[in-house]
Amino acid sequence: MDVREYDIVCIGAGGAGVTAAITAAAAGARVLLLSKEPIGYGNTRISVGVVASCGILPQDTPDVFYEDLVVGGEHLNNPKLARVMAEEAALAPAIAESQGTLFTRDAEGGISRGVAMRAGGHRYKRSVKAQGQGIGLGQALRAAAARSDIDVLEETVTVTLLREGGRIAGLVAWDLAAGEPVMVRAPVVILATGGLGWMYYPHTDCMRSATGDGYALGYEAGAELVDMEQVQFLPFSCTHPASMVGIFLGEPSFVGPQGRLLDGRGRELLVGLETMTRAQVSRVMALELRKGNGTKHGGLLLDLRRNLETPRGRAAWQTMKEVGLLDIARRAYGPKAYAWEEPWDVAPTVHFQMGGLRIDEHGATSLPGLYAAGEAAGGVHGACRLGSVALAELFVFGRRAGLAAAEFARGADRPPLPRDEAADSAAHLAGLPGVRGEHRPIALVRQLQRLMWDRVGAVRHETQLLAGVAELCELADQARSLRIGPERRQNLEVLDAVELRLMLLTADIVTRSALCRQETRGAHVRADYPHRDDARWQANIVARRHNGGLSLAVEPVGGAR
Repeated sequence: MDVREYDIVCIGAGGAGVTAAITAAAAGARVLLLSKEPIGYGNTRISVGVVASCGILPQDTPDVFYEDLVVGGEHLNNPKLARVMAEEAALAPAIAESQGTLFTRDAEGGISRGVAMRAGGHRYKRSVKAQGQGIGLGQALRAAAARSDIDVLEETVTVTLLREGGRIAGLVAWDLAAGEPVMVRAPVVILATGGLGWMYYPHTDCMRSATGDGYALGYEAGAELVDMEQVQFLPFSCTHPASMVGIFLGEPSFVGPQGRLLDGRGRELLVGLETMTRAQVSRVMALELRKGNGTKHGGLLLDLRRNLETPRGRAAWQTMKEVGLLDIARRAYGPKAYAWEEPWDVAPTVHFQMGGLRIDEHGATSLPGLYAAGEAAGGVHGACRLGSVALAELFVFGRRAGLAAAEFARGADRPPLPRDEAADSAAHLAGLPGVRGEHRPIALVRQLQRLMWDRVGAVRHETQLLAGVAELCELADQARSLRIGPERRQNLEVLDAVELRLMLLTADIVTRSALCRQETRGAHVRADYPHRDDARWQANIVARRHNGGLSLAVEPVGGAR
C-alpha cells in the first residue's frame, strides 16, 4: 500500500480543523486535511452562528470575561487556557471574517452595542451573529480551505494513530468512497474531531459525526484526557414528535426577562432564567424529571407568554426568530408555540463536551507531535461552557494549534512508521466488508446510545454508573463478532464498525470518570452526592492509559500537562 507523506495531518474539518490546517499551511507546512464529513460540516454547520468576542462595551475587559468563564465553569477551567480564551476572544470574529464569514454590523459598518448579543452566562453583550448561521460559517470554511495550499481527503475516517519512539508517526484511515485503507506518515497530527453528543442519540442536538473519535484516538496513542465526565446538557430541547426529540430550542439567555419554568402540573420551578447558566437550569430540570414531575412527553414547561407584555420581552422573541429557534418550535409544536402563546414542552439535551484531550496554551497534548483544538480539547470551559464561546474557541485555539504544529514540524525529524502495527491495522480494515459475525454494528451503536442516556445521563448515581460500566464491557464483547455487508465502496457499516470501537472506549472513560467524581459540579450531577465539594473535588480528573488499561488520577486544577 502506498504511504502518503505530510508534515501535518489535521483530522476534522469544522471550524477548528480548517483554521488549524490553513494556519499551518500559511506557516510553510505541508498539510493534509482529513475528515469523515465534507469540509465545513460537524457541529459548526448546525450552530446558530453566535461567536463570543470581547471589548464591544468599554467595561467589558479580558479580565471580566475571564471571571465569567471561571465562575461559569465552576472553577474547573485550566486558568492558562481560560486566560488565552478571554484575551484573544476579540480575534475570533476577525479570523472568521478573514475566511469569508459575514457578521451582522450596525449602520456605520461596525460591531457595537446595538448588534451585540449577551449569550448565556455572560455578564455583558459580547457576542456577534454570523450571517447564514452555521451554514454560512461552514460555507466560508470550505471556501477558505479551497483557497489554501492544503490537500484534502473527505469521507475518510481515522482508525488509529501510529507512534514510534514515544511520539506521533502517522495514522491509518479508511477511505469510504474508495473502499480501501489509507496510510499516512507525518510527525504531527492535530485532532479537531469535535465532541461526543451522538453517543446520546436521540437526546442530543449534535451532528451524527460527533461520536467521540478524537478522545479515543488520543487516549489509545498515549495522550492524557481531562474531566471527561463533564458532558453539557442544554436545558431546552424538543420532547416530541419522535423525529425532533433532542433538537435545540434555546438556552437561558434567550428566554427573556419573564421566562418561567413550570413542572408538568403547572407549578413554578424557576424564574429569572435569563441570567442563569446552562448547568444551573439543566440541573434543576433533571432532578425534577427524576422525581416524576414532568409532562406526559417527559419534559417540563417553558412558559414565555409574559414576555409579550414588555418591550424587552418582545425583543427576546425577535432574537429567537432571527436565530431560527421559533421556526423549530413551530415545526414541533405549532403556530401558538411560535407566537409564545402557549408553553413549550422541553427537556435537557446533550450539546457539548467540556472534557477532552489535555492541552497546553498552544494545543499540544502530553504526546509529542499530537495537538488538539476545539471540542476535542478539554480545559477551557471547566464544568460548564458559556454560550457562544465554543465557536470563538474554534478560531482562537485552531489558530494557535496550527501555528504551534507548524513550528514543531519544522524542527522535527520524521519517525518511521511502525510497519507491523500499520499493516495489521490496514489488513483488519480491508477484511471488514463481508465479515460474517453475529451483530450488525448499528444495532450495537443503538444499544450504547440507550445505555449512555439511561446510565450516564443528566442525573447520575453510583448504582447506575456501575451498571453502565458492566454493560459497556458486555457490548465490547459483542463488538468482537460483527456482521457487515460485502460492498467496499460507500459501505456505511464499515463506518459504523470503526465508530463503534471508538465510541465504546470513549463511553467507558466518560462513565468511569463520572463514577470517580463524587460530587455535583457543573454539568455533572450525582444524585448520591448532590452538593458541590470544593474541599475534595475542586480538582481535575485526568485519564491516561497505563499498562493497557484506564488509570484515573485526581490532580490540582490546571496542573502540568
